[in-house]
Amino acid sequence: LPGFSVQVNLSAAEIKRLADRIIAKSKETYDAVAAVPLDKVNFANAIAPLAELDAQQFPLVQACVLPRMVSPSEDICRASAEAEKRLDSHFLLCRQREDVYRVVKAFTERGERIGPEATRFVQYLVREFERNGAKLTQTKKKEMEKLKSLIDDLNLKYIQNMNDFTKFLLLSEEELAGMPLEFLKDLEETDGKRKVLLTGYYVTPILEHCKVGSTRKQIAVAYGQKGGNQNVAILEKLVQIRHRLARLLGYSNYSDFAIEPRMPMTSRKVLEFLEEMSEQLSDLANRELTVLKELKMKEEGDAQFGMEDLLYYMKRGEQHKVDLDIGEIKRYFPVKLVISGMLKMFQDLFALRFEEIKDVEVWHDTVRLFSVWDASSSDLLGYFFLDIFSREGKYDHTCVVALQNGCMCSNGSRKVPVAVLLSQCPKEFDGNSALLRFPEVVRIFHEFSHVVHHISNRATFSRFSSLRLEGDFAEIPSLLLENWCYESISLKMMSGFYQDITKSVSTEACQSLKRRRDMFAGLKLKQEILLCLVDQIIHTSENVDIDELIKDLHPKVILGIPLLEGTSPASCFPRIAVGYDAVCYSYIWSEVFAADLFATKFKDDLLNQHAGLRFRNKVLNEMMLF
Repeated sequence: LPGFSVQVNLSAAEIKRLADRIIAKSKETYDAVAAVPLDKVNFANAIAPLAELDAQQFPLVQACVLPRMVSPSEDICRASAEAEKRLDSHFLLCRQREDVYRVVKAFTERGERIGPEATRFVQYLVREFERNGAKLTQTKKKEMEKLKSLIDDLNLKYIQNMNDFTKFLLLSEEELAGMPLEFLKDLEETDGKRKVLLTGYYVTPILEHCKVGSTRKQIAVAYGQKGGNQNVAILEKLVQIRHRLARLLGYSNYSDFAIEPRMPMTSRKVLEFLEEMSEQLSDLANRELTVLKELKMKEEGDAQFGMEDLLYYMKRGEQHKVDLDIGEIKRYFPVKLVISGMLKMFQDLFALRFEEIKDVEVWHDTVRLFSVWDASSSDLLGYFFLDIFSREGKYDHTCVVALQNGCMCSNGSRKVPVAVLLSQCPKEFDGNSALLRFPEVVRIFHEFSHVVHHISNRATFSRFSSLRLEGDFAEIPSLLLENWCYESISLKMMSGFYQDITKSVSTEACQSLKRRRDMFAGLKLKQEILLCLVDQIIHTSENVDIDELIKDLHPKVILGIPLLEGTSPASCFPRIAVGYDAVCYSYIWSEVFAADLFATKFKDDLLNQHAGLRFRNKVLNEMMLF
């Protein structure tokens, strides 16, 4: 296929050999750049080889990595996981090479005139080398490696402690009053009581539906201790080690290190943003809380409102204000109709044309491949795979994986973007398309927005292909486009009654879905802001008692509601511990930008192709220069 060099269906042996070739070619290229005399460096011998290496090797690396997520073969999955580990380790060593860093740095000092995207690429290279310790002495590099190893070990222990948490509560049916019969049937019976495992799968429904306040409190307290004192100690130790790592690299604290390459650039800017957001939400959240307190007064009398009541009375509030049967709504979203309607909407809005390609090699017979064309010029823009149906051994979550980045190669040819959308939609049964719950519709729509973002990007350098942009921006297009999931004109394109698809979801149901999304938004966001503030404060300050910090912040942010006594949130904050350390703010940051774009550019005309084309060309295409 034109511009398409992605390999699929590799055997375990082929994956190993490909990983060997990737590592050998990478080492050869880095050695060649390192050998350039510092007084003879130029773009052609110092920068272009690294850019070309990235362009050529990214799809090869992804060919090694993807099978771990999609292959039904245990041997292939194992080979893929081993290859990913080897490649990650190799590329980390490459990013620490002082000899290559010296050559790149020498190029920046020569002042050779290059274009803005090339300048951005060079800046990225310098920053990446420096953030990985290329400037450090050998002694400090060893210390850095030791600190990273400690962080990895502690991350693993924190998650293991949460996963190993097996505590349960035995509750009578009276204590579980209000729970649906189907939920109770799912609980094991022991000595006349129901065994409730303290996992999110069981805890959230109880906090949302159980009428007994004391039960909700008992569940919330027990669940809020997940991980225990051991995880609190691990998190505090993790923070101390992260600060040491940041100082080793020349930063005053870990938050400044983590945020420097992102849109705010400093932790101070993030704290200002979070505090301003919290203050602006206070009036709305207070009105919402008043509604919840009145509901509790009517149902339970004059009892103090606590955190254990929040989900329950939000659910009650929704039932009072929104006439919506979620089970009924599901019958309007057959998988095939959702996908076909979603594809049509994206084609119409962004002036694209999708064409399915038949009879091509894929990794499973349910996988579909599409080419993407510009509707007016008929230029080929890229390809995407849809691997949306559930099967054993496949990656559990809905996500997008970039298989090839759009970029220019040294011979003047262009690689086009290629992506795969993974999901776990139910399969057809007796020839009938399976039905999707509405949150699953939103999730697939969100992730397909990433596909369109990836394919619309026209970067020269592989590094600036859309899914590799800075995290604060990467989510903005998808969060913006989620709005279409709550508007009648687009929902009707993606819906149809499963027994008669000509009958789309009603306008009233669309309005109810939108009201349901917006209800208690202030209180929900306040809880997110609390988490983000804790994340920022502990990663900007030394020796913070995290439990005491949360106890102090909680009533200030959550409108006077104290932290639930007996809980220890620091023991079960996986985002702060692993993966989102010092950058928990980023999702809220992205939501603010997305809301602004929707209100100013699309709200009054959702299928305005002129606005869609401007967004495609000015935002999805050009943000590599941000």
